[in-house]
Amino acid sequence: MLLTGSAATRARFSFEVFPARSGAAALALGHAVQHLSAAGPDFISVTYGANGSNRDASLDLLRYLRGNTDALPLAHLTTVGETPDAIRATIHGIMDAGVHDFLALRGDPPRGLGEDDPAVSGSLDAVQLVELIAQARAERPPLTSVGRTAVAAYPNGHPLSRSRAEDIEWLIAKQEAGAQFAITQLFFRAEEYLGFVDDARSAGLEIPVLPGLMPVSTIAQLRKVASLAGRPAPPELERALEEAGGYAPELGVEHTRELARELLAGGAPSIHLYTFNRHEQVLAVLRDLELLTPDPVSPAHHLRSAVDAPNSKIQDIY
Repeated sequence: MLLTGSAATRARFSFEVFPARSGAAALALGHAVQHLSAAGPDFISVTYGANGSNRDASLDLLRYLRGNTDALPLAHLTTVGETPDAIRATIHGIMDAGVHDFLALRGDPPRGLGEDDPAVSGSLDAVQLVELIAQARAERPPLTSVGRTAVAAYPNGHPLSRSRAEDIEWLIAKQEAGAQFAITQLFFRAEEYLGFVDDARSAGLEIPVLPGLMPVSTIAQLRKVASLAGRPAPPELERALEEAGGYAPELGVEHTRELARELLAGGAPSIHLYTFNRHEQVLAVLRDLELLTPDPVSPAHHLRSAVDAPNSKIQDIY
């Protein structure tokens, strides 16, 4: 796959942001979002706090994206601690704001609760949430967009999973429930994603799987990503960050750039960049990959093309 060239051959990208937690952070986020939107992503996803945390702020950010940028917003949804009726009302509220694309997640337990707590164990799973989103759409069809549903994928295993086969079975169940594409949890090495996708394809997965990447700036971020990925951080990157005093954004950009090159060469349909609400590092990655050439095709068209194209193999998507 070429990383440069015409709009038909260039690789694509998307971003994730989260709601600001203070007025100053909101100003900084608005600045970052304008830069991210101007890059022409397929979409910008907005995280959603578990058990009610930051949910009003999530909706405000989705409205801001919808009304003040050219980016297509994608709303995260979680189910932990929520009733189906409450989730349905939330979906309708997001649709009323003009946002029709969702990332369906069960979500993590709220702080202080474990998996055995009834408020957690009784929550809908991601498969059921995909089905509920479809029902809610049927109850309130959008005027201009049919909407798409994304789900999570775990190249290195979900924390509650017993095997890769179980992870893949769950992902295929989400596909069968109506999911149109998947976004992965963070990982460090191309073979972790490529091997997972190959195994999933062999088992019957057809939907696109977007690799999730984050260019870290600090040693603390790197260790957090390692915790989320369920794998040790690359020792050479950890050592370089330590030698730089714990802060070196250029090292995270370099690692993510090279990882993205391997992924795209291996057939990944696009890259999904976790921004940590900053635009500088993710845009540096895209500039290094020569993916920021102006593109006359709209972001919404790219997302539709990615999820509607034949995809018996991941290479077929672009």
